[in-house]
Amino acid sequence: MTHLPTILILLPLLGALAGALTYLWPTGAKRRSNIRTLEHSNIRDTIAMATTTGSVVLAAVLAWTVFLSLWLGGGAASHVDWFTWLNAGPWQVTFGALTDKLSATMYVVVATVSACVHVYSIGYMHEDASRRRFFIYLSAFTFAMLMLVSAPNLVQMFLGWEGVGVCSYLLIGFWHHKESANAAAMKAFIVNRVADAAMLVGLFLLLQTFGSLTYGDIFGQLGANTAALMNAVTPLFGYEVSTLSLAALLIFVGAMGKSAQFGLHTWLPDAMEGPTPVSALIHAATMVTAGVFLLCRLSPLYELTPDVLHIVAYVGALTAIFAATVGLTQTDIKRVIAYSTCSQLGYMFFAIGVSAYPAAMFHLTTHAFFKALLFLGAGSVIHAMHHEQNIFRMGGLKTVLPITYVCMWLGSLALAGIPPFAGFFSKDLILESAFMAPGGWAQPVYYVGALAAMLTAIYGFRIVFMAFEGAFMGDEKVRSHAHESPWVILGPMMPLAAGAVLAGLLLSPMGTLEWWQGAIVISHHHDALHAAHHTPAYAKYAPLLLAICGIAAAWYLFAEYRNIPRKLASVLAIPYAISLNKWYVDELYDLAVVRPTRVLAGWLYRFVDQEGIDGLVNGAADATKQAGQALRQTQTGHVAHYAFAMVMALVVGLGLLLWRVMG
Repeated sequence: MTHLPTILILLPLLGALAGALTYLWPTGAKRRSNIRTLEHSNIRDTIAMATTTGSVVLAAVLAWTVFLSLWLGGGAASHVDWFTWLNAGPWQVTFGALTDKLSATMYVVVATVSACVHVYSIGYMHEDASRRRFFIYLSAFTFAMLMLVSAPNLVQMFLGWEGVGVCSYLLIGFWHHKESANAAAMKAFIVNRVADAAMLVGLFLLLQTFGSLTYGDIFGQLGANTAALMNAVTPLFGYEVSTLSLAALLIFVGAMGKSAQFGLHTWLPDAMEGPTPVSALIHAATMVTAGVFLLCRLSPLYELTPDVLHIVAYVGALTAIFAATVGLTQTDIKRVIAYSTCSQLGYMFFAIGVSAYPAAMFHLTTHAFFKALLFLGAGSVIHAMHHEQNIFRMGGLKTVLPITYVCMWLGSLALAGIPPFAGFFSKDLILESAFMAPGGWAQPVYYVGALAAMLTAIYGFRIVFMAFEGAFMGDEKVRSHAHESPWVILGPMMPLAAGAVLAGLLLSPMGTLEWWQGAIVISHHHDALHAAHHTPAYAKYAPLLLAICGIAAAWYLFAEYRNIPRKLASVLAIPYAISLNKWYVDELYDLAVVRPTRVLAGWLYRFVDQEGIDGLVNGAADATKQAGQALRQTQTGHVAHYAFAMVMALVVGLGLLLWRVMG
């Protein structure tokens, strides 16, 4: 059992490498014909899809084996060192696998969703000429994420973190013939690099403070030297700030970028330019949850920085309400679900902010199932509608796509938090923890989260009712060719649908601190999670009531009386414009950052590059050229001229010599 984590981590890498080796397949140049080349290409594609998909499916089986052995079998956490990567004096960095309840949970989430996405992609990407490259990217992404969650130290974690970023860049820009896909990939990469720069500074602070970036070393010192570490300060802009708080805040900024919190969220909706399976993999259970996982892994550090926890809570609440309001007006089915992801990540972060880390991880797990189900369901709709993604050009599809319709209902009920579906148990635990946080400081966060719960129900069922109910509003030619997806697409949705229904009930022990067996630490001063069991009835059931009202409102507005939203948009023109334009965050960045940077770059190009550097280099070249041309005039070819020049030089030389001697 000790080596199972190592095997499941390496399996996706082996699958990706095996798929990459098919590019070395000889094409048979002497007998190359269009038919022969196509046959060879299909064989190579089949081998690549089989190796990558098979390796990830096997990794998912092993992930469940490890997870259940820790949970039901009472297995102990394990730490396996693979090799020493850096050895700089007393500081060593080893690669290995730390397997406890926290990492085992992420094994299951990452490998299960990835396995479903791989199988789903066999059908969805069937007609894509570059599907082999797509599957290799998927498996490499899965490997990088597993490296991240299994890391025993922050160095390996950061390498996995950056590996996920590179793979997401490749997957978002997979259709590189589209300018919008290239721009989206660059945007995701750059925004995350800004956040990761802050994280790197935070890691350097931790290394300076603890002399190590290994989790065990850091947590051991936090427990043994708590008072001294809390009093340690770092000079910053003329002030002295707590070193632990500054490091925790900078690492949180890095998590904000990866997990698309408000301000660093702008890459997330644009990432929909990638194929739909990419959206499911990145936005449901893997890359965007890395920030939540990291903060939970570092819970001993954050428990000593309550000021940073407050910031985490407020940023999470702001993200939840921001994304929920924007999701109300978007027309692209995938973008609505993307903003839903952003909002749900906000819930996870404000759970961390009130020290309810188990609730955050519980919601991360349940969210993975129903959000992946919603993305794959949306992909099924897009596949049936010949790549149409505008929900205002759909309608009446429930008779054409009955299985997809049921799956979208299940995923939307779980997203809205309706019992007994998965989202009800985890999201309500987060809200109750916020309401019962000591001192009542987080109750505003609770009220924001409860309002976001109602908005979530509205935009979630807006998709269902606009796409599947009422009359068809698109091109009738597209409607006549629409049909239910094949089982290679529908099949992977079944386990996700089961998770959307049952995960909340079956995994409810995750919501307790004891279940994590020391993988998560909570100070006894922060008892919001424990106090959540004593939440007053009105606060406990208000989010559920609001969610039910949201579903009813969605039915009324988007199934029965579809003309009312248009009237509301005209009456509430300003709020509608703010929502439709995503709070104008991109426009603000364009005004405050992009345009000044472009002006500065233009000025530097003109005056520094062209007139300064180019002027200096070209001027030196021109001076040399002119001097050469002038010197060339002395080359007349007449011996008398050369003799005269030699005599003159001799006279001048002798004159200077006599002047120095006589002087």
